[in-house]
Amino acid sequence: MFLGQFRQKMMGDEEREEPETTQKPSGATKSANADDFLGTLKAKNFIKKWAGKKRGDGPLYTKRGISALLRALFGSYDSDKAVLDSADEVLSMLGGMDGLQGFLAGWKAKSEGIIKGLKSIMGAK
Repeated sequence: MFLGQFRQKMMGDEEREEPETTQKPSGATKSANADDFLGTLKAKNFIKKWAGKKRGDGPLYTKRGISALLRALFGSYDSDKAVLDSADEVLSMLGGMDGLQGFLAGWKAKSEGIIKGLKSIMGAK
């Protein structure tokens, strides 16, 4: 999903397909522009939440970086909520908070253990 959005950004206007028009869910609002969006209370709280996360001795993300991500994603979505949801997903993946890294590390340890066991069996002959 995320790569498709960036692929569309990278394509020129002449190559870009027109998106299908869909009905906005009731209550879904879209700010007039990215600056207005970044000035909303929801966006400010989102930036504050992610800028407050720490890794080691420093912040995980800077306010400037989070704002730049929100500004880049703003034009790709139909509502402010969708922008915040997508940015939340991206930041959690980048920060390793989505759990995938731990899951993959467990599989790596299991496979290394299997290889070590096979080597010991092969060397025992």
